[in-house]
Parts: sequence; C-alpha cells; structure tokens
Amino acid sequence: MFGYVLANSSSLSKEEKEVYKAHYCGLCHVLRERYGQKAIMALSYDMVFLEMVLSDLTDADETKGSERCVTHPVKEHPYITTSFTEYAADMQMLLGYYSLLDKVKDEGKGKSEEKKMRTLLPQLEKKYPRIAESIKKGLDAINENEDRNLKEPETMSLLFGKILGEVFAYDDTSFFSSDLRGLGCGLGRFIYLLDAWCDRKKDEKEGAYNPLDKNITEENMRQMLLDAGAAASDAFERLPLNQHVFILRNILYSGIWSKFKEEKK
Repeated sequence: MFGYVLANSSSLSKEEKEVYKAHYCGLCHVLRERYGQKAIMALSYDMVFLEMVLSDLTDADETKGSERCVTHPVKEHPYITTSFTEYAADMQMLLGYYSLLDKVKDEGKGKSEEKKMRTLLPQLEKKYPRIAESIKKGLDAINENEDRNLKEPETMSLLFGKILGEVFAYDDTSFFSSDLRGLGCGLGRFIYLLDAWCDRKKDEKEGAYNPLDKNITEENMRQMLLDAGAAASDAFERLPLNQHVFILRNILYSGIWSKFKEEKK
C-alpha cells in the first residue's frame, strides 16, 4: 500500500532533487545500519516525506556523508541524516511488518520474511507503545470490515488515515501534534483510496477484497482524493516549515497524484 508519496521530479530544481535523493539515501543508510541489508526492501519514499517534515519542523541538525552501497557500488553518493531518520526507519519497519502480514493473509506470500521481521516487533512495540497499539487496533478494524466485505471507501480510508496520523504525531505532547496527526490522517486516507483505485481491476480478477463499488466513476474517485488531499494540505500549511517546504509542497500537491494520472491515461 505504500510507495505513493513521491515527488514530481520534473518540477524540482537540480538542487532540490539532490537534497531529496540525499534524504532518501540517508534513510536507506540508517535502515541498513540498524536492521541489515535486507531491510532496504521495505524502503519507501513515504517515510522520507515523514522524516523531512519532522526535521524541518524542529530545525534538526543534519549529518552529511557519502558512501558506496549495493545499489550504487561504483561511485560514492551523498546522504543526509537527522535525528528523525532513525524514527522514520523504525516506522518503516513497523509498518512494513504489518504490510507484509497483510500480504501473507491475502496472497499467502512472504511467510518466511514475515517470520524474520516478527523478531523485531517486541523492541519496536516497547519503544513506541502508543503507535504500535494504534496500528494494531486500526488494522484489526480494517480486517474485520474486509471480512464483512464492507463497501464504504471513506470509512475504510479513515481507519488507515488514523493509523498514519499516529505515526506522524511522533510526540503526543508536542504543540504541533494535532496538525501532524491531521497531515498523516489526510495522507493516509489518500494512500488507501488511491491504492484501492489502482488495484480495483486486479482485485476483481482475483476475487480479492476492494472497498470500491464496481460502479464507482473516475470523477467519484477524484472527489474523494481531493477531499483527503485537502485535509492533509490544510494541516500541512499550519506547520511552520521553511527549509524543505518547496520539496514537500511538490510532493503533497503534485507528486502524490502521479499514480492517479497514470491510471487515467
């Protein structure tokens, strides 16, 4: 379900592309250091967006470096990490586990990977009890509704939105926790709806669950996505961001719509 929160690179300057890529490589670097080489399989730009928002919001210090890796073995490439890169890596693994669990449930695939990742759960749940509990409760509610074959996309997307809202609200005591939660919730709703739209034909063919009714139109879908995106954007614009605001706006107002436009074509 992840992988939709991307920048529209054609609208970024060369310098902005380099900064964005460096934060992505920074998250990759920390994932490998903390969880091993295979952990980069869970890497997505969704958590890069989270890391950049939180780093910008708190004016977090940046650590810059360069390295070669398996993906880029010949030439060293720059990376940027902040105090929130570790948090984003932990959230990537926590969400990645439950995403893999869902894949095992739906498709029967990934059982060995799920078993290995399960060993990480105790330490992550202990470190982030509120977030881990919110994820479990939210996914339990989603699975219950899937078993009922509930065809209410707004209801289902809100359940997932609340999960991502808690992930974005990294510190429940922060002055900005409400807006961060709103940003994550709106973005989560958008991701869930877009994922359902992109998978609708495959799900119908395979007889898998999809919250969208067969008669839903492209315009119906666009309106639901606009509502979710507007909720995320409204919360985003209340946050005092400045360092990466152009990149983040590019993602929120343009990049996340890329898959929908591809489907339209």
